[in-house]
Amino acid sequence: MAVARDRGDSRRDPLLWPEECLFAVALTLVAGLALVTGAVSWALIAASAVLAGALIAGIALSRRRRTAASGAAAPTGGPARLARFVGGVARTAVPFLACLVIYSSLRDITPELDFPLVDPALIEFDRAVFGGDVSRWLNDTIGSPALTLFMAICYLSYGLSQGAYAIFSYVRGHVREYHDFALAISITAVVGYSGYVLVPGVGPHIYQTDVYADPLPGHEGSIGGALDTITAVQGPARDLFPSLHTAMTVVLMVYLWRDARRLFWWYLPIGLGLLLSTLYLRKHYAVDLLAGAALAVLAVVVAGRVNRWWYRPRIDPPAEAARSFAP
Repeated sequence: MAVARDRGDSRRDPLLWPEECLFAVALTLVAGLALVTGAVSWALIAASAVLAGALIAGIALSRRRRTAASGAAAPTGGPARLARFVGGVARTAVPFLACLVIYSSLRDITPELDFPLVDPALIEFDRAVFGGDVSRWLNDTIGSPALTLFMAICYLSYGLSQGAYAIFSYVRGHVREYHDFALAISITAVVGYSGYVLVPGVGPHIYQTDVYADPLPGHEGSIGGALDTITAVQGPARDLFPSLHTAMTVVLMVYLWRDARRLFWWYLPIGLGLLLSTLYLRKHYAVDLLAGAALAVLAVVVAGRVNRWWYRPRIDPPAEAARSFAP
């Protein structure tokens, strides 16, 4: 016999998703830092306005959908269905747009804070554990123009893969999987961005110019454009510890393995290449990757537990008992 569930539990279909609440707090703190440091820009204000608009529109359309599910009349025609679909996709993109807004803001904020760089301590750790500079060893051992090109492509794929998979999961109707993934990515981002502020560093390519005076193999050719793009995007940011390239890639691979095994095998070469690229391209120390991997594990564990609490089911008829989260 099916077990009844408490209909009074409003968290089954809450107004806000936990990742949205998390980013609301994070964006408020970043706005405060921007005001304190004078790093407020019109681009930041415009991006924040677009982000807020996308979230409000998504929530409004999602509430219409929930009202319909509860039995109230709601439009069912093609335009209404399309509007709900577009609103839902816009809402799923909000956490990833928030990542862009926060990162672009911190790129200008962290230099203004002028906290002491931790690069010397990270270099010392790498040399004590690995016996030298890992990026230097990789360049000297396996460096080639072809590998540099592949590493640049993998590195630039960061962020795009996570956003694409989130929308893919939601559009396919795998809403439970989407929520777990999006919250894990959000936790990873917020904790990682906190590390950028509290543990600032610039990486081997900037701090160890004596060790890496030589250009990467292939830099003098067309590959140089991709490498210069990476450097330009980073700008003056102190975005080193932990490695979010590592953390978010590990989170994505965990959920691909759990929920989309075939996609996991397709993505595996890019994912592994992305992890290696952080060292090969001289952007990170090895300890940054270790911290990023640990953060990814923590985020996956916490996200699952938070979502099980946040979306606790109410009493439903037996036919409803197995339904996942409502989008």
